Amino acid sequence: MSRLLLSAMSVALTLLSTAPHASAQAKFPNRQIRLIVPFAAGGGVDVVARLVGQRMSETMGQPIVVESKPGAGGALAANEVMRAEPDGYTLLITTSSHATLPTIAKLPWHPSNDFAPIATVYSTMFVMPTNSANASQYRSFKEFIGFARTNPGKVSWGSSGIAGPQHLAGAHFAGVAGIDMVHIPYRGNAPMVQALLANDVQLVFDTPTLVLPQIQDGKLIPLAVTGDQRLPKLPDVPTVREAGIDFSYEARIFVLGTKGMPLPVQEMLNKELLAAIETPAVRDRLIGLGLSVLPSRDNSIADLKKYIDGFADTYGKLITKLDIKAQ
Repeated sequence: MSRLLLSAMSVALTLLSTAPHASAQAKFPNRQIRLIVPFAAGGGVDVVARLVGQRMSETMGQPIVVESKPGAGGALAANEVMRAEPDGYTLLITTSSHATLPTIAKLPWHPSNDFAPIATVYSTMFVMPTNSANASQYRSFKEFIGFARTNPGKVSWGSSGIAGPQHLAGAHFAGVAGIDMVHIPYRGNAPMVQALLANDVQLVFDTPTLVLPQIQDGKLIPLAVTGDQRLPKLPDVPTVREAGIDFSYEARIFVLGTKGMPLPVQEMLNKELLAAIETPAVRDRLIGLGLSVLPSRDNSIADLKKYIDGFADTYGKLITKLDIKAQ
C-alpha cells in the first residue's frame, strides 16, 4: 500500500509541476509578439514582415509588432532574439546571410542550432538593374559586361551591408564574371536603391520588390536576373546563365525564434506562418512582388534547418575564399 501511495503521490506531483507549463503553451499567444527585422525600415524584408505579420495577427488574435534593428549585418537583431525568453514572443525575420554571420564576424553561435527555426516566408532571385542615365554606355547585360571588363574599377555596385545577401551575390558574381567593381555597402535595401537612383552606384543586386516600380517608371534598366529561370514580371530580361556566365543566386527570407522554445509553440508558429503566406491575398501579393512561396510540404521546421546549414556551408567557403571581413 505504501508503494502504491508513493507512486500516486509522485504522479500527482509530476502533473502539478508540468501543469503551469502546459497551460502557458495552451494559452499561447496571450500578448503581443515582437517580429524583429535586422534591416532599416522600408526595405523589402520590412515590407513583407508587415504584410505577413498583419495576417498572423488576425488569425492568432494578438498583435505582431514589427521592429527594425539594423546593424552589424544582422548580428544585433540576432543577438537580441538569442537573449530573449524562449517563449515564442520574440521572433526574427531575416535573410540567408544569417547563415554566414558566424563565419564573417566570428560569432560564438550556430545559425540553426542556437535558434528555433520556424519557416521560410519566401525565396527570391535578384534583379540586376542600372540607372537609365547609363544607357549611352550600356543597355544590355552583354554591353555592361563589356564595359566593366574594359573599365576596371569604374563601376560601383551597392549592397545592403557587408556579408548581406546582396553583398554575397555581388561578390560571387564579380568573381565568376572576372570583373573588377567597387563595392559600396549601405545600411539596408532602401538607401542602397536610393544610391542607385542617384547613380552613386551603377549596379545593385536586389529583390524585385523594390526595383520593379522604378523599372516600370523607366528610371532603372534591368540588365539580368540571378535565378535559374527568367522572372515572369520581366520576361525579356535574361538570366545571368543565359548570357554565358555560370552564376545563379536565390535568397530566402525566414523566421527564427529563441532556442529552447517549447516544441508545441514552435510548431504552432510554423503552422500559422504557413497559413498566412498561403492566404490568397498574401500569396498573390508576394507573387506580385516577384517573390516565390514554397509549398508547405517543403517548408517544415526541419526543412528550414537543412537549408540554413547548407547555405552556411556553401557561402561560408565563399567568404573565406574572397576574404570578406566584417566592418
